Amino acid sequence: MGEPVDGWLERDGVGLHYVEWRPEVNAGGERPLLLLHGLSSNARYWDRLAGKLAGHRIVALDQRGHGLTGRPPNDPRASGGYGMDELLDDAAGVINDLGLDMPVVVGHSWGATIALELVGTHPELAAGLVFIDGPVQSAANMFSWEDAQRFMQPPLPRFATFADAIAQSENDFRGAWADDLISFVKARVLQDGDALVLTLTAAVRLELLRGLYDSQPDVLWPRIGVPAVALLARDGPARVAGWKELGAARLASLAPQIEVRWFDTPHDIPIFAPAEVAAEVERVSAAGAASGSEAAAG
Repeated sequence: MGEPVDGWLERDGVGLHYVEWRPEVNAGGERPLLLLHGLSSNARYWDRLAGKLAGHRIVALDQRGHGLTGRPPNDPRASGGYGMDELLDDAAGVINDLGLDMPVVVGHSWGATIALELVGTHPELAAGLVFIDGPVQSAANMFSWEDAQRFMQPPLPRFATFADAIAQSENDFRGAWADDLISFVKARVLQDGDALVLTLTAAVRLELLRGLYDSQPDVLWPRIGVPAVALLARDGPARVAGWKELGAARLASLAPQIEVRWFDTPHDIPIFAPAEVAAEVERVSAAGAASGSEAAAG
């Protein structure tokens, strides 16, 4: 798998940036993949995982407020331009405009919520779902919106130099850092006077968090009729680990068809265990392809 190719789509005046990895050989039967990153991340977050999935056509979207999509003049200006409906329309537009025929949708963290919403509300668009360490149950089950803002909206960083931005990512990825992540760091910051800041602003982050808080996984999980797996990380704060355990138990009751796989890693499972995540994506892809063939035969 070589370097990804940059591409752009436009929707209602918003420039949507994506990166695409194209298979070096046509393996045949491999489902295309749509990758949706988490908050304060960007499409280049997926570089490491994409390198383990060489047989697939892969598209990773810079979602609104993130990466090159988050830089003027591409970012939405109007209030309300970051709602869940807009995010879902963006993802559906990428699938349709780029001809991603029934992809497996892979999402991480906040992006996992977008992926679940997309597959749960647009079942005709996807052949599978890989949900990576997002909120398995409704956030409203766990805390109030006021508590959610305090917990999920920390002060956003300012970096004096790019080396400082690199240092933060090295710390965030605790031992999994390597130079293949430099493109990810470059894509998440922009110049603001004499400092570097995240492309994702505090105001936009809060609006996106509101959509995350209002999402209803409890309603969506039972609607998932395609092969799907939820990958959850054990390593993290005890409070968060407890929420995940409760969420997994609730998921088993609500939608027993959804497999749950636990990883002994921090939250960023695709960074810490790319080969293992790739194996899960391949498994869901193969199951999705088989389901499609059976449906066509029937």
